[in-house]
Amino acid sequence: MSKQKLSVLAKAARVSITATAAAAILPVAVTLLAAESHRPPHTPSAVVVSYDPGVGAVPRFTDPRAALGAPSQINPFGEPTDPFNPPYGTNQIVSVGAGGHLALQFHTPILNHPNNLAGLDFTLFGNTGFIITNEFDLTSFDWVGIPATDGTMFGFSTGEILVSASRNGEEYFLLDPAQSPAVDHFPPTDGAGDPGVPVAPGLTPADFVGTTLAELRALYQGSAGGASFDLDAALDSRGQSVFLPEIRFIRIDVLSGRAEIDAISAVNRVSRGRP
Repeated sequence: MSKQKLSVLAKAARVSITATAAAAILPVAVTLLAAESHRPPHTPSAVVVSYDPGVGAVPRFTDPRAALGAPSQINPFGEPTDPFNPPYGTNQIVSVGAGGHLALQFHTPILNHPNNLAGLDFTLFGNTGFIITNEFDLTSFDWVGIPATDGTMFGFSTGEILVSASRNGEEYFLLDPAQSPAVDHFPPTDGAGDPGVPVAPGLTPADFVGTTLAELRALYQGSAGGASFDLDAALDSRGQSVFLPEIRFIRIDVLSGRAEIDAISAVNRVSRGRP
């Protein structure tokens, strides 16, 4: 059962819930969340350097190891992760509140390579989702018709969040917010997509008005979604551009509000012979 369905049922029962803890409305949900959801088998590609939950982090979502590995593919009720049903298990996302931060070290460097797809270098995945605008049938416990969105989102961060990168873990360089996407915002995660493929630059939530999941995926063009960053946006302490050929560390600082982080993935390079 998706987070949006749980939210609808909660409203019907006049129960107030938060987006990240939606599954708590049913006793069985608590059991399933305790059992945790599933990530694809993998060897963690990163380690946690430091984590401070800050003020306002969601209780029970404070294990920074949740941000390691690939973006989530299966949610706590066994349903696929997609842009209508983003990750929300306690082992899928870590919550960072105001004044808090999360810093990760990557075993394999993330390269600022000229052949990276769309000129982007890494993607940060949160737990934002597109709102389904169909009516909900409380008898069948399902949406009426093929679920579609009007482009509005839920679960997105409204705070001020900075992303910095480092080669050595000591000297970090801010990625210019004016040249970088918002964290834990658009575009939502699609567990069926490739985390190494960024969503086409220039797409906005308005481009998804009236789209079903199939139509949304056509716009994603095989991407797993997420906010993709360009290391060429790095600035030194004086606000001057600095070239980072590769990085091993990424730090997320939440100055206000809150952010939920699922994963960070390097962007693929264009294959040889590909136009």
